[in-house]
Amino acid sequence: MLGARCTIAAFAIVHGGAELDAGVRVEDHVIVGQPERGYAVRNIYPGAGAPPTIGAGAVLRAGAVLYAGVSVGAESVVGHHTLLRSHVRVGQRSQLGHHLTVERAASLGEWVRCSPGSHITSETVIEDDVFLGAGVRTINDNGLIWHPGQPQPPLTPPRFARGCKVGSGSAVLGGVVIGEAALIGAGSVVTRDVPARALAYGNPATVRGTTTGGQP
Repeated sequence: MLGARCTIAAFAIVHGGAELDAGVRVEDHVIVGQPERGYAVRNIYPGAGAPPTIGAGAVLRAGAVLYAGVSVGAESVVGHHTLLRSHVRVGQRSQLGHHLTVERAASLGEWVRCSPGSHITSETVIEDDVFLGAGVRTINDNGLIWHPGQPQPPLTPPRFARGCKVGSGSAVLGGVVIGEAALIGAGSVVTRDVPARALAYGNPATVRGTTTGGQP
């Protein structure tokens, strides 16, 4: 279903069942509704689709790939060659930079900013107003457990609370919670929870102050 004033540029592919609200812009070589096939998040997927939904005024930049079941909120922008795997949810007015990978079933809130070249692992939760710098890496399996053909243990993705900021080049390990309005310095390796409004940086990241300028 295409809403009023939608535009779809050359060589874009929109799979059946996709719902594009009014004023959506789909640029060149975008794929919307790619079916999931093969292994992902402890399951084998046979290629069955699920309708993606794109909110009013959203923009899908050239080369973006959105899998089945993806939801993009109104007025959000998905950058050039960015990949959103199945059932990713993006809130309203979020900005996803180019060459970004968001893995299956991750959830991004409203007014989220993700800079280019970052990797958001499966089932990660990013709440409203979060800012991630360029080249941020997230992990949902600290033990790197992989046994083909055997049941996989539950994943433990990180969580980014409302208004936190993570500097470019940082890595956030599985199960870590970045607290509300916390700030992580560039190049940090975050191995444990960071409290709300804390300033943390280093390898491993250590709390060194607060975002209001005081001591922790």
